[in-house]
Amino acid sequence: MPYILNTEKDIKEMLEAIGAANFEDLFKHLPREILLKEPLRISSGKDEQETRKIVESLARKNLPLGRFNSFLGAGCYDHYIPAALSYLIGRAEFLTAYTPYQAESSQGSLQTIYEYQSYMCLLTGMDVSNASLFDGASALAESALMSLRITKKKKVIVSSSMHPEYLRVLETYLSGLDFIIKEIPFDAAGLIDIEAFKRALSDDTACLALQSPNFFGLVEDVKMLSALTKQKNALVIMVTNPMSLAILKEPYKCGVDIVCGDGQALGGNVNFGGPSFGFLATRNEFMRQMPGRIVGKTVDCQGKPAYCLTLCAREQHIRREKATSNICSNQSLNAMAAAIYLALMGKEGIKEAALHSMNLAHYLYESLSKINGVKVIFSNTFFNEFIWQVEDAKKIIRKLRKKNIIAGFYMGDAYREFRDCILSCCTEKKSKEDIDDFIAALKGVLNG
Repeated sequence: MPYILNTEKDIKEMLEAIGAANFEDLFKHLPREILLKEPLRISSGKDEQETRKIVESLARKNLPLGRFNSFLGAGCYDHYIPAALSYLIGRAEFLTAYTPYQAESSQGSLQTIYEYQSYMCLLTGMDVSNASLFDGASALAESALMSLRITKKKKVIVSSSMHPEYLRVLETYLSGLDFIIKEIPFDAAGLIDIEAFKRALSDDTACLALQSPNFFGLVEDVKMLSALTKQKNALVIMVTNPMSLAILKEPYKCGVDIVCGDGQALGGNVNFGGPSFGFLATRNEFMRQMPGRIVGKTVDCQGKPAYCLTLCAREQHIRREKATSNICSNQSLNAMAAAIYLALMGKEGIKEAALHSMNLAHYLYESLSKINGVKVIFSNTFFNEFIWQVEDAKKIIRKLRKKNIIAGFYMGDAYREFRDCILSCCTEKKSKEDIDDFIAALKGVLNG
């Protein structure tokens, strides 16, 4: 992008047009600690080439994840991406494709979306999938809104072992509406507190929203929780890591009504946290309450295969008051990337990647449990990440980072009860040697 100077007159006119008093008003919604306290250290009088060099030198201070032995997960996962994916998704017909408003002239885009939907149905066991959503958190919120429309009830029960950012987004979505969010605690094992759930469950419950594997990495007893929920004619929403579905039972078989989550694990780069896409799949009877779009397959007047927008429930397609959601965007390119990833990996390939991730995580779990001063918090019923405790965890993370090791996510940032805990993750990109190096470095830090 070229360096384009806005004159003082340009700036004044633009601020007046949007009703802002000054430039700082554009950023007043941001936390004060991340705002610039002084001008950028770029002296005036620089031409475009000189300015570019300065900015590039600043950018080089950001270290890529590949420079570290990283065990960071917590919702964004560093899986191996087949080399063919970046080439295919970079082709102009994919890269420039967005919303197929003129469906008859967007057959290629529609076909890839249709294939994406088919893959998500195979993975989740569900009947139908939409064309994708913005991210995993908004997919949960949209799923909750679906349940409220379907059941005509008012209460959403959600587990506190849900990803904390997902919880905040759900609260934001429902904050202006006359609905109740009841958050239930987790028990000593890190799973949904069954007795607390039974007390919260009532006739006005629209749904139970749970995560499995949950934010602590643990696999919930989804089938049992679904059975309890159905006693009150409520729906079950399950947030999940799609990679885990390669080896765990499909949510459909566990009585789940809506499956959602973030699709970054399916061929998405980490990229400082994005971009990604949200997925949402459900049963046939709830299809018309799904947000967004569904692409279907039919035949044209010549009997040839043709793809069309079968369901268009966005306000851009139908009258606003009849829209199931006010989402105006999805993440088609990233969803297409997931379809390509699943096609390249195949059924056995994705299962192998999931098994490698799980086995390596369990090797790390066993290795950490043998270190004096380290305690693994919960049982080994986890997929590819888990929590461990060490005194002054934040300091340990800083010391390991100096050795080019990212130990994981500091749990104290999300839960007060886990102030000395770290959430560590393994994907198939890790090796036994990577884990052994981590363990050796941690022992050195603890004994140093």
